[in-house]
Amino acid sequence: MTGMSEPKERKGFRAALAHKDFRLLLASLTTSGIGDWFYNIALVVYILEETSSPGWVAAAGIGRLAPYILLGSLGGVVADRFDRRKVMVTADVARAALMLALAGVVASGAPVAFAIGIAFLSTAAGTPFFPAVAAVTPSVVDEKSLAAANALITTVDSLAIALGPALGGLLLTVTASPVVAFIVNATTFGISALLLGRVSLPRVKEEERPEVVPLHHQLAEGVRAITSSTSIMLLIALLLLATFACGLEIVLYPLVSKNLLGTGAEGVGFLFAALGVGGVAAAGLANRAVAYPRPALILTAGSLMSATPFAFLPLTTSPAAAYVLVAIQGGGLILIDVLATTLMQRAVRESVMARVFGILDSIEVLATVLGAAIAPLLIESFGLKVSLLVAGGILVALTLLCVPKLFVIDRGTDRRRLELEPKVQLMSRLGIFEGMPRQSLEALAASASEEAVSGGDVLIREGDDADDFFVIRSGAMEVLSSGEAGAKQTKVRDLGAGDYAGEIGLIERIPRTATVRATLDSLVFRIGGREFVDAVSRVPSVSSALSGGIAGRLARTHPSYRPNLREKGTEVES
Repeated sequence: MTGMSEPKERKGFRAALAHKDFRLLLASLTTSGIGDWFYNIALVVYILEETSSPGWVAAAGIGRLAPYILLGSLGGVVADRFDRRKVMVTADVARAALMLALAGVVASGAPVAFAIGIAFLSTAAGTPFFPAVAAVTPSVVDEKSLAAANALITTVDSLAIALGPALGGLLLTVTASPVVAFIVNATTFGISALLLGRVSLPRVKEEERPEVVPLHHQLAEGVRAITSSTSIMLLIALLLLATFACGLEIVLYPLVSKNLLGTGAEGVGFLFAALGVGGVAAAGLANRAVAYPRPALILTAGSLMSATPFAFLPLTTSPAAAYVLVAIQGGGLILIDVLATTLMQRAVRESVMARVFGILDSIEVLATVLGAAIAPLLIESFGLKVSLLVAGGILVALTLLCVPKLFVIDRGTDRRRLELEPKVQLMSRLGIFEGMPRQSLEALAASASEEAVSGGDVLIREGDDADDFFVIRSGAMEVLSSGEAGAKQTKVRDLGAGDYAGEIGLIERIPRTATVRATLDSLVFRIGGREFVDAVSRVPSVSSALSGGIAGRLARTHPSYRPNLREKGTEVES
């Protein structure tokens, strides 16, 4: 990582922000994220003032988190099934309306149970939102900017943690009323919906949408996408460790502030602010870490950093030292989040991606609740200082359990890279793949199977349905076409080693426009049509090269046909 310079990091962030649709998405997340922290603080203050009961506060916390556990996976199904932009806008509008309803309930003096019920409904309405965000992010930036985009999204989350509670507390101090905070949060959701309404996502034609299948089948497909890959399961395990740590700190940090640091229970806001500041500070490092060829080392370091405060907080009474320790934790958490999220987005099929992240949302919140439930038991059994050490020990032990598997995957990745190198080198020399990132070329190479074609055999037959894309490794072939008039087939051109065929039917979704026949014994790489279109649609420069090539070739055989190259990111359903 030492060879990665600061200018490259800034270029990465600038490249992500150069995409208008991503800027709108990020502005939406920033606005609603900070507003949501207003709401969190105001809800706790309101319930404490009304009941003076920690039990009611706990009930409010459960009411806010339970929908993620119960409905998070279903939210992913919704985000995969319907237009994701509309899903996000609808979620924001619904939450804005519920925040206004909450303000009315509080202003009218209704029982706090009504407020908790509205909080439950608000979270439930938002369950499709974040799976949709994770799924659309690769569609609003190019492949090279994906890591930077994820780093910026996680930075926004950290900023919301750092600024939201402080601004919420200031707002409550000035207005002395949580009603205003709820109205402000409703406004932020409204602004977020307006911003998202301007985001342009590729539209999927009705005939291209997946067939409606039973809900449990859709969920099962998301589960299979996770369990079929050891790498994805390990990435999720590390994310769960991070959220488990967050659950522990929800209970432990207020006591640290009150009993160890002498800053009072209210000083916990500064600890959480330090967590956010650490995340912001580590954002650039997280962006660059994605390009590091051995992610296991970065993931291990991030997970161990997240355990740092638990190991060292018992040894200090200095607030400043505590804030530094918690900031280190924030940096570790953003490393895990950005790296794991980016790797998962690259590994998971686009058509099930929201389901995968919806399932992840559910189990992450469950891990948070588990951490919050275990913390009081630790305190009752061991006291605060020992509980912190035990919590840190649990995190370190679980991390070390994952490490051998992580490094096995790293070594396997190295072997796979060497095996794929000949295919990657050949594909990188094709004009249509110019500018495609190494990760995408490797994914295409991994899906390519080598086949022998004898001289005289037909590789592609005019009029057949388009299925696969072919790259000629060696030999020679000829392209024959009857043209749109259906005349006798004539030779259009010759193909040799390093040429390709089959892209027109796949991109345009039309039958094959020509026959490709081997004139010598040849070897070809066969790439599935779905994998080909998914890969090229994510890189604007590749899409442009394809567009020009398709227009030129069709002009020779089907001059009246107007190519309709699909926009970057459009789903492909086979």
